[in-house]
Amino acid sequence: MPLIARAVVRCQRGFTTVTLMGVLSVGTLLVAGSFAAVGPDVSISRDDQDHKQAYAAAEAGLQWYLSSLARDNDYYVNCTNVPDPSPSEPAPVNGAWDGGGGDPRVWRSLPGSQAQYTVELLPAPGYSACVEGDQYSMVDPDGNMRVRVSGRSRERERTLLATLRRRNFIDFIYFTHFETLDPLAYSSSGWRGWASDHCDQFRDQREDEEHWWFGYHCTEIQFAPDDEVNGPLHTNDSIWVCGSPTFGRDARDAIELNEQSPGWIGYPGCGPDPQFDGTVVHPSGQLELPPSNVEISSLALPGYSFVGRTHFELNGDSMTVDPTGGPPVTVPLPPNGVIWVESSSCTGAYARNQTYSSSGSGCGDAWVEGDYSADLTIAADNDVVISDDLTRNSDGLLLGLVANNFVRVYHPVTNPGSSSCQNTAGALADPEIHAAILALNHSFVVDNWFCGSPLGELTVLGAIAQRYRGPVGTGGGGGASTGYLKAYNYNDRLKYREPPFFLDPVQASWRVARQTEQVPAVGQ
Repeated sequence: MPLIARAVVRCQRGFTTVTLMGVLSVGTLLVAGSFAAVGPDVSISRDDQDHKQAYAAAEAGLQWYLSSLARDNDYYVNCTNVPDPSPSEPAPVNGAWDGGGGDPRVWRSLPGSQAQYTVELLPAPGYSACVEGDQYSMVDPDGNMRVRVSGRSRERERTLLATLRRRNFIDFIYFTHFETLDPLAYSSSGWRGWASDHCDQFRDQREDEEHWWFGYHCTEIQFAPDDEVNGPLHTNDSIWVCGSPTFGRDARDAIELNEQSPGWIGYPGCGPDPQFDGTVVHPSGQLELPPSNVEISSLALPGYSFVGRTHFELNGDSMTVDPTGGPPVTVPLPPNGVIWVESSSCTGAYARNQTYSSSGSGCGDAWVEGDYSADLTIAADNDVVISDDLTRNSDGLLLGLVANNFVRVYHPVTNPGSSSCQNTAGALADPEIHAAILALNHSFVVDNWFCGSPLGELTVLGAIAQRYRGPVGTGGGGGASTGYLKAYNYNDRLKYREPPFFLDPVQASWRVARQTEQVPAVGQ
């Protein structure tokens, strides 16, 4: 018989289990390794998220404080004594903390978040803390206010330092409330009375009132073909254009217009074609001038407050003062940069036909010329008269000229108001004025602008703000016939600084002028 080989079957029990356990062990090690590898990233991600949330909370706190200022312009004057956001939330407004000891600051939580913010008030130079009711304990002579806002999320904290500044009429090289002639500058008493009733309003309303009764009408002032407004512009009115004047330096300069679209009208028969190198904003909203500069009077130090017509010749860091009723004297510029000239018995109003007679010597008029080597503000109870070039000695300096009534450029002539009127000795050819100019209730104007031969360009480096449009010459498509063409150039430093204790608008929103992060944060 054939032999049949018999297979031997061995027992395989447990072999699969061992293999499976090996695979599971390797898988477990891989999973554990993966968790070990990504574990630190989870912590880093959490920390990064907290880092960003802390910054967002700080920005939210800054916006909250700005909104509080928008609701109440004097909010900052109350220091930390401000209303609570809600009955269950104390106001997160604190004095400045030096970071030592326990954190005394009040924090406020963001809705639906663990993040919080707090605000610290940083006092102005010369003060150790915010003083309730004293605006200058928070607002420095440059018109800036500083706050420190911190945000935190879990263990992360970040701090922002912010410089706040009101939207201001010196944000513009040129600002007017009304683009029409000042009622006091009309040629007869009857016309002045009529203009006070009919022209003291915006263009649309003025046009409705131009009925030419008794030969009267509102005098509108044009921008001439060769005029240059080299910087941002704002008018609460609309502008009148002849030929191709230039507005703005580039798209960053806002040209803010109002009244009927597009905010400008063409002078008839003059080929109006304005060159807007800046960005036109229409309508841009209203920005009001303060009614008076009288608050500056309390800031003048002893020896720097004068009465009646006073002449100032600036000489670097000193000045020669020629007061009414006294001999000239040379003194240093004031330590705090403020000069005040007050009226005693101001009997005469503005004279269109200006002869510079001695009448009205009791008026608080500041006559000024020369060069300056320190920041300065000259404020007059009545008028400021610029009697010659007025220039700075270095680029960083700022001068403010603030008049309750007119800021005037000296222009002597023969027989003002007559057809034979001519310039006389002392008339300024191509004058330069380096200043922020503010005529609160009237105009920046050239005396006797309507007569004499042309005198070239009137160059202003700074800013001009006025209630009514002040003429500086006459002319049309062929250029100037009398007075000056305009060469107005904005001083960009005025975006961030202003002359000492210069005035802010009565109603104006605060804005962030500068913002940086403080590293490390206050609490870390």
